[in-house]
Formats: sequence, C-alpha cells, structure tokens
Amino acid sequence: MLALLALLACKFDAGGIAEEGSGAGNTSTGGTTSFEALTSSGDPSGPHGSSTTETTDPGSVSDSDSDSDTTTGGPTASCGDGHVDAGEACDDGPNNGPSKACTPLCQVNVCGDGYPLARAEACDDGNQDDGDGCRNDCTLPKTCGNGKPDDGEACDDGNQIDTDGCIACKKAVCGDGYVQANVESCDDVSETSACNADCSLAQCGDEKLNASAGEVCDLGLKNGIYDSGCADDCKSTGLYCGDGSVHMPDEKCEPAVPPPHATCAGDCQSISCLPDRGNCDGDPANGCEIDTNTNKNHCGECDKGCLVKCEGGSCSL
Repeated sequence: MLALLALLACKFDAGGIAEEGSGAGNTSTGGTTSFEALTSSGDPSGPHGSSTTETTDPGSVSDSDSDSDTTTGGPTASCGDGHVDAGEACDDGPNNGPSKACTPLCQVNVCGDGYPLARAEACDDGNQDDGDGCRNDCTLPKTCGNGKPDDGEACDDGNQIDTDGCIACKKAVCGDGYVQANVESCDDVSETSACNADCSLAQCGDEKLNASAGEVCDLGLKNGIYDSGCADDCKSTGLYCGDGSVHMPDEKCEPAVPPPHATCAGDCQSISCLPDRGNCDGDPANGCEIDTNTNKNHCGECDKGCLVKCEGGSCSL
C-alpha cells in the first residue's frame, strides 16, 4: 500500500514540472512580445528583475548601443544631427568640424584632442611630446615663423614674404636689403649710384645728395639757377660771380677775365676803364674800346668832340 502511494506521488510531481516547463518555453519563444508585455504591464520588477534582463529584445539593446561607439572612439551614429545624444558632448550639426568648437566626433574641441581650434590653438597634434612641432599647450615652438613674436623677435607674421613690414622676424627698415612694398623704391643696403641712402631712387633734382652718383650738390628746383650753388647736373656748384666766365645777363663782367682796357668790380656788375680809355658804347663786353687821348669824337672823355683833332686828350687846331 505504501509503495502504491509513493508511485502516485512521483507521477503528480512529474506532470507539474512538465506544465511549468511548457509555460517557460512559450515565454522564450516569443522574446519581443514577452519584453513588451512586461514593460507595458507596469510590473515594477520587470526592467530590474533577472527574468526581464534575460528576455530583453536583442534588437532594442543593439539600437541603444549604437548611439555611442565606445570600442573605437569614433563618432556616434547620430553625430551631426544637431542634437546632443548619448555619448556626445556637443553637436552643432553642419558646423561640427576639425577646427570648430565641436569636433567631428561631437566632442568639445580642447587642446590635445588632435583638432586645432581656430583662433584659439596654433596647433594640436594630439600627443604629449613637448619637443616636437607643437607644444603641449597647443602653441608652436618659439621659432621665427610661428606667427607669434617670441623673445628676441621684433615681429613674427608667420610668412615668408620679404616685401612686407616683417622680414625674418625683424621690422623692415631701409638698409636691410629688401624693398618694402609701398614704402621703399629700392634697397641696396647702402647708398649706390642708383639708390639713395634713404632707399629712394637716386636722381639729380631730388634734393638728396648722392656722392655715389657723382653729385656734389642737389638743390632741387634751384639747380642751374645763377649763383644758387648747384649746377643743373648736380655735379658742380654751377654759375656764380668769380667762376671765370661771364654769365649774361646776370653778370656784366668777370674779375678774373676783365674786358679790354678795364677792370671788373667784385660783384661782376660794372667795369672801370683804365686811364685814357673810355667805354663810350656802353657795352661792358668789349671793355673800354675808346682811346680818349686821340679820338676826336671822344677827346678826353666820351662824346667830347674836336673840330680838327685830339691830342693828349685835348682838342687842337
């Protein structure tokens, strides 16, 4: 009798287990439906219980994970849509960029990320080597050409142009051998026959004395004017009283070369006749052309005539 009761008990337990097994099988077969049912039934234990985790829809998990690629460090699938999603620190949509405030990875552009931020970082190589071409503070090494005046540099415009105001990190000046555009006409380092010391083109009349060009003077518009002190070719002192040549109409005579039978005043403006001579035609060029001792028309002096003759400066019969 006891043996029969034990056998019936075993059959009852086996049937119960079979029914439970069948119910579990239905749940696993319809995973999505089961997950939706759990989350829609309002069962608070569903999202946190072990059974819910086991039956979570694999598709739903995959969609959530795709928002951020944590294995490669690449941009999220939604990076660039203008919305800050999970895994994104920023998202400026089409304004994301390697030199923008928000990088192509939807991360805030900071020094060391490998993206040089415009107007804020001079460089960004993304490494910690402070001795290479980009320092760890995202500035270029102290060297001429980095666009930033460093110690010992008067300027640094970051270019190789040798006609602007900064050349080899020094202020452009006359005499540096480089012609500064719109400032200098030439620059031969020092004065030459073609270039003045102030880096202007050399030419007579520029009021700049250029000895290399053979100039001894340069008075500009006064060059060549009588007694100005400079000839019109800038190579001599020009015309003046006492230079040995009579310059009409500014001079009447020259002391060094007086006209015949006369002397010339120191101002080159008048002549004085020697004794018994007269400048009766009033022309200083031919000097004192009349012998007043014998000329009966100018006897003793100009315009004193004699009826017969003039002897010793006096009229005689």
